[in-house]
Amino acid sequence: MIRRLLPVAAAALISACAHLPLGSDGLSFEQRRDSLEAVMDWQLRGRLAVDTGERGFQGRFSWAQRGEDLDLTVRTPIGVGVLEVAGSPRALTLTARGDQRVLHDPETQLSTLLGWWLPVTSLHAWLLGLPDPAFRATTRPGSDGTLAAFEQRFWHVEYASYQLAPGVDGTHDVLVPRRIDLTYGSLKLRVTVDDWRAVAPSSAP
Repeated sequence: MIRRLLPVAAAALISACAHLPLGSDGLSFEQRRDSLEAVMDWQLRGRLAVDTGERGFQGRFSWAQRGEDLDLTVRTPIGVGVLEVAGSPRALTLTARGDQRVLHDPETQLSTLLGWWLPVTSLHAWLLGLPDPAFRATTRPGSDGTLAAFEQRFWHVEYASYQLAPGVDGTHDVLVPRRIDLTYGSLKLRVTVDDWRAVAPSSAP
């Protein structure tokens, strides 16, 4: 059922040269990492394209991070299919077409249900332009203290472009990824972030 949640659509995932960041936040990678890791609550909206090598689809998604808890919603372009995942890395609740189940081995069970590997355990870090600190990574530096790419958990993560986003205090902008290309064998994911923002804990929904 969940494998048929999002209609199959051709998703041309064309490799592109990395772009320079749009502006600069004046931070080194270490300073930016520390700044972003200090943001406990943040949210983003964007687009997702998936090519499994046998099928593909595109959709829109939103991700909200509140401490260690996440709330992920994926929609088809016309909003017909909706997949919601919420909870902590230890247990996620999956909701799709009125069917709800609790995943106690979230990444393994979610990937099995989807039919392709969604590295949900590490995505919270990858979406910020950082390797997951829980796993070893081989990194390739980019410009302005950003990462151009890294290898982690058998994935190749490429940051094609960055964008400036307001920090949690609203006074200091910070560079966050704009487009991320993720590859694991024949599986290709392209993430485009349209809006990223830190959320003050007192105003988090």
